[in-house]
Amino acid sequence: MFIRRLVAILLTTQSYETSSPGQAGPTDSRQALEAQAQAINAHDAGAFASFYADDAVVVDPQYPEPLRGRAAIEQDAGVFVKAFPDLQFSLTSILVDGQMVAGEGTIAGTNNGPLPLPTGEEIPATGRRLEFPMAFFSRLDEAGKIVEERRYYDLANQQTQLGLA
Repeated sequence: MFIRRLVAILLTTQSYETSSPGQAGPTDSRQALEAQAQAINAHDAGAFASFYADDAVVVDPQYPEPLRGRAAIEQDAGVFVKAFPDLQFSLTSILVDGQMVAGEGTIAGTNNGPLPLPTGEEIPATGRRLEFPMAFFSRLDEAGKIVEERRYYDLANQQTQLGLA
């Protein structure tokens, strides 16, 4: 609970620092994250993944191993938008500090498509609505692409909302 409050305080302060020459600045990073949210809301997995470097690594609570590479990130986003065809991500806070970006938002959608599991099994659509807060911390390269991202959300809450727990 302390970490959640700390993240909320940090994210709602929305203080920005300037970046070094040649790096994406705070405004550029903010605009890129907003465009990335628009891409996932348009269910365009390719456009969403285009914000990541080719060799990006994403740590996500639902997977035992990190997603490695833009292709894996695109595949993951594609699976999610197929499983939740009305998926929407509301980005509520962004904090930029040089090459580090933190964000907070809410993901919502109805599970009307099959949901593949990391084990290869597939859960049939539950027809249930899912809504949960999430936070992420990303490190950008000099070109402004995400090279490392850590996502945080309550996976047990997700499973409960879908009737899987």
